[in-house]
Amino acid sequence: MAAAYWPQDPPRPEEQNVSLASGREPPEEKSAALPAPLPEEQFERPITDAKAVLGQFSETFSICPRSGRYTCVVDGDTFWIRGVKVRVADIDTPEVFQPQCDFEKQLGDRATDRFMALLNAAPFELHRVGSRDEDGNDRKLRVVVRDGRSLGDQLVREGLARTWTGRREPWC
Repeated sequence: MAAAYWPQDPPRPEEQNVSLASGREPPEEKSAALPAPLPEEQFERPITDAKAVLGQFSETFSICPRSGRYTCVVDGDTFWIRGVKVRVADIDTPEVFQPQCDFEKQLGDRATDRFMALLNAAPFELHRVGSRDEDGNDRKLRVVVRDGRSLGDQLVREGLARTWTGRREPWC
């Protein structure tokens, strides 16, 4: 199955003064340089409509850079796909940016690497769950599914995540 696309090309990111994910003006970044424009043949149509995020995707993910995030993995439960930031709705993974102890950082790094490998392994689907479309950080809330099974559940089975219960629990 192909991913959802628009019948017409949207403006390229460098041609508009808004964030692709939220439609609002992006916050000023003092030290971050703007990402280099994509070559025309590599330009992907960004998904900005929540309904369009649902569907099947086959992308190549890497670890996110500090700026210019488009299709990359932030940590074990957050990623960007075509300019849209997504929070995996059914799990919680250890923090990698502000861990409370060395164990949390190490487990968070392992969860991030494994999640990226799972996303890159084969096409997957994004499913909307519940009535909330976004969390308090403007991330789309989605369950990542392959062959009818949650990739989040796979991380839980491997000991790299916990099932989301509605609030974060300490890892230390």
